[in-house]
Amino acid sequence: MEGNEVEIKSPLPFETTDKAHANLFNRMVDTLVDNDNALSKQIAGITNESFFKLTGDQAIQDATVSGEEYPIGITFMDIGQGNDTGYPTRFGFVKNEKYSNFRFVQYYYGTGNEAGSYFDSTGTWCRHWWTGSGWTEWHKISGFLHTNIGTTGKQLLTKGEYQKVLFNRKIKDSHNNFDIKNNRFICPENGMYLVNAGVYIDSFQRYANFELSIYLNGKRYKNIAHHRQSPGSPSDTLSLSMGLYGAANVPANKGDYLEIYMYAGYEGDVSRYISDNSGWYNYFDITEVGGRNFPRV
Repeated sequence: MEGNEVEIKSPLPFETTDKAHANLFNRMVDTLVDNDNALSKQIAGITNESFFKLTGDQAIQDATVSGEEYPIGITFMDIGQGNDTGYPTRFGFVKNEKYSNFRFVQYYYGTGNEAGSYFDSTGTWCRHWWTGSGWTEWHKISGFLHTNIGTTGKQLLTKGEYQKVLFNRKIKDSHNNFDIKNNRFICPENGMYLVNAGVYIDSFQRYANFELSIYLNGKRYKNIAHHRQSPGSPSDTLSLSMGLYGAANVPANKGDYLEIYMYAGYEGDVSRYISDNSGWYNYFDITEVGGRNFPRV
């Protein structure tokens, strides 16, 4: 007996003076033994891989295919060949957990290839199938991105205008989603993004009104900081520098973009600037915190 192989023992023959009944009983036992031996040979040919792994025509490569087409049980499929049918990335693999057409969840796993400079191949997503409503959106559950951008040099603040803060220095950009040329973060997928931003302003002891806002697709989404000052002894030479800092959650869809804008209103003719301080003071920080952008009420 090798490995975990189980030895099947043949029963002893049944003997009695009633030969007719003895022969009938022994034939029945022989049939049961033959069936057991045949079943053992069939089971020996089944492995975990052949039972759970879908290959060839059985592997559903199109993400739009109905959930009703999937087999019941736990199955695995490879997703490759630069797949663009709707999976979260173009290369990975899928685990299907299907109890019925009303109890079905599908998990997608990136390849985890981190040989390059960015980490967009690492992550886990899931979606659900319900006959009648179909597939849900993909919901990211691991591998969230983080981007931290600073500034270079001073930026002139034009009086009485909203203007984009020129964040242009990458400190961290885990998934390569920040557009330095246009000073904006481009959302790689639907989800919730936590935005922290701040700037340090070179100003003076004169009336001033400063606002810092998050813009979504070119429109103001939320004001995250507001400072108004009116010194009792106005001066265009005495410094009164200050910082504007704030944060907000932003629900967004794939392809949406986020920017930071600032309004500068002030008295006097001396120009105001966003300082050239380090990333401790001037920063645009984005963290992906949720895997779906749910609809508004």
